[in-house]
Amino acid sequence: MSSSSFASSSSSSSSARASSTSRVADASALRRRASPARRRRGAATTRCKVGVRGPSSKTSDDTQTAAAVTSRRALLAGKALFTVGEAFVFPWATEGATRPKYLDGPDLAPFSPAWLQSILYVPTDPDAKGRAKAALTRGEALASEGKHADAIAAFESVYAVAPTEYKMCQRAGLDIAKSYKAQSVRLGDEFDKKANDAKGVVWWWGRGTRWPGWYIIAYLSARNVYFTARDDEVGAFSVAEALGFLVPIWFGLLYVLVQFGIPDY
Repeated sequence: MSSSSFASSSSSSSSARASSTSRVADASALRRRASPARRRRGAATTRCKVGVRGPSSKTSDDTQTAAAVTSRRALLAGKALFTVGEAFVFPWATEGATRPKYLDGPDLAPFSPAWLQSILYVPTDPDAKGRAKAALTRGEALASEGKHADAIAAFESVYAVAPTEYKMCQRAGLDIAKSYKAQSVRLGDEFDKKANDAKGVVWWWGRGTRWPGWYIIAYLSARNVYFTARDDEVGAFSVAEALGFLVPIWFGLLYVLVQFGIPDY
């Protein structure tokens, strides 16, 4: 090969290397200029991935929090209303529906002021109470002689004369059931059905204001409201609660039951 050809080949190679180097430098410059934009896009993508919240997300969270607070308040209000119902509404309504009717009294509208006043204990006139007690004694004597029809009439007069005397009326009601049962000749006949109806009258009146179950449930419901309001899911019983609430409540119920009548006397 001649020296001129070698020189020409070397010159061409140098030119190609220079051109390639120039292209690489231009590409590197372009990448450097584009890298800030890429970094900004990458940072934005990273923020989205790790949960950086915008204004719309914050508004949604506030809405959810408000809804949760409203739901919790509604739950507490519902529990409080149930407590009031167990302590007053349910027992008073049962008492009004199942107690003996005042034969010569007014037709009281349920939950009217006069009706509410009548639910409270009303002392019986001493003369009427004496006549009712005499009728009860006479009825039991007739029943012991086997004169059940006359005995039932005497027992029913107790309801008419002294309808607010719980103990006496409940005793008369149970005696009525016994007299009907004594006249029954087979299970399911007319007298047997009347005996069951008389027992039902006694049982239902026993579920009125004197039934302790209403107040036990009301107390447990009130505890639930109290501890729910404090965000305490356990609500364990304590000695202070037992001495400060449970003991007085139980003694109070015991006194009322002995004084005014035990259910199903």
